[in-house]
Amino acid sequence: MAGRGGDAVIRPAWLVLEDGTRFAGELVQPPKEPTGEVVFNTALTGYQEVLTDPSYAGQIVVFTYPLIGSYGVQARFSESDRPAARTMVVRELKEPSHAASETTLRALCERRGIGILAAVDTRALTRKLRSQGTLRGTVTDDASRLVEAARRARALDLADIVARVSTPAPYAAAAGRGPRVALIDYGLKVGIVDELRRRGAAVTVFPSTLGADALDRFQPDGVVLSNGPGNPEDLADRLDTVRAALARYPTLGICLGHQLVAMAVGGRTYALKFGHHGSNHPVLDRDRRRIQITAQNHGYAVDGASLPNDWRVRFVNLHDQTVEGLQHETRPVLTVQHHPEGGPGPHDAGYVFDEFMDLMAGRA
Repeated sequence: MAGRGGDAVIRPAWLVLEDGTRFAGELVQPPKEPTGEVVFNTALTGYQEVLTDPSYAGQIVVFTYPLIGSYGVQARFSESDRPAARTMVVRELKEPSHAASETTLRALCERRGIGILAAVDTRALTRKLRSQGTLRGTVTDDASRLVEAARRARALDLADIVARVSTPAPYAAAAGRGPRVALIDYGLKVGIVDELRRRGAAVTVFPSTLGADALDRFQPDGVVLSNGPGNPEDLADRLDTVRAALARYPTLGICLGHQLVAMAVGGRTYALKFGHHGSNHPVLDRDRRRIQITAQNHGYAVDGASLPNDWRVRFVNLHDQTVEGLQHETRPVLTVQHHPEGGPGPHDAGYVFDEFMDLMAGRA
């Protein structure tokens, strides 16, 4: 049975997939929004970072590691205060047994409206997602409305999800004395800001709707296009700003930002069968002839064959040979599909931020 999170009131509930498949469990914490895309994450640690990462907005996250919550929660490890995962699905929810823990995972989820469905056969659920691909699902504790739950899952629309997680107004995030960076927020993780701050950058965060004219008025030394949730094709109206960044400023695209760069130059993206979600994905950096273990969270990938000839695929996923990052042949532009900021790790790819600093300084 699942660990029950102290005095929580537990009741039977189900995760109902859009095809009608049901997985029984125990509802420890009801979700604020019960319906979402169901994805599995293979990380052994980092549940707090995952659940607070805006890239998971609109998603129901299944943790494949069976024991979740054992080292508790510390406020400094949250990636954002904005909406993120809708529900987490676990085999066993554990009480913390770590001296540094400030609160329980259940308390974090309660405060943020994240649902907790425990005592689920997560191995069977993961096998289902691996065989059929990412599916929509709904969490319900009403056994008489299971069919309706499946219908609601099929009708899920996440087209406006970036607008819900992006900052509504610009703000100064790091007051360094180094280069001025415009960081466009499509679902930003604070780990990206932290990495730029450590390198002395002065970082201003802008909404995802930032226009090209406003970007030019700011006159940055470089532009970072952040990670974020959803289908990149839903952001076609943001591509003019991306093109302006590519034409005029050193640019780093991360995850969704990487996909937007590809689309801005005429490339295509496509949905992966079940996405990459975890912290153990091997990636080859062709330039450095180096393999790195990376953190990833994305359901879409770039079609390398659709790119213009002056763009090259620099990074490749060694699990499935998908595109993990691009570099322009002559312009100071670099993109990565994975998360070089880690959060919680690994940190093998952190040198990407060093390369971006070199691009702004004209050293690359």
